[in-house]
Amino acid sequence: MVQTFSIRSDQIARYLGSAFLNATRIVIVSPWVSDIKVKVPETDQIDDRELLLSQAVNQFDVNVTFVVDPANNAHNRLRAQALLPKVSSHATIETVDNLHAKAIVTDQILYQGSANVTYHGLNVNVELCDLRENEYEDANDFLRERIGLELGES
Repeated sequence: MVQTFSIRSDQIARYLGSAFLNATRIVIVSPWVSDIKVKVPETDQIDDRELLLSQAVNQFDVNVTFVVDPANNAHNRLRAQALLPKVSSHATIETVDNLHAKAIVTDQILYQGSANVTYHGLNVNVELCDLRENEYEDANDFLRERIGLELGES
């Protein structure tokens, strides 16, 4: 039986920090993405326990894929503080038309819920958020079977 834990959306930043320390692959599925703060657990691997998402992508040896909706390019790519231009040399960016799903998936654990990976999604809005074991034990298998997303192999 798969274990699921409900969390507040402001705890997703901690889940991401833990994922950057422990996972080999992270797939971030969110129509909207921003350069949010990631909270890393105490470790001797880094000095600063609070990083921007772009810094975590560029600093940690983790295979990261962003899946976003191309209709949101003005927010995700074109604003001065947009995230995707800051990570494009270290992450894979895939687009899916009409994307509404939100998930942060590793081979072991995943977040699924209503929160976009944005400041408001994680810090302001009231969102439904669940952490659960990835019963497929593979990020791409979960996305294919549960959401219907077929990603290129990362």
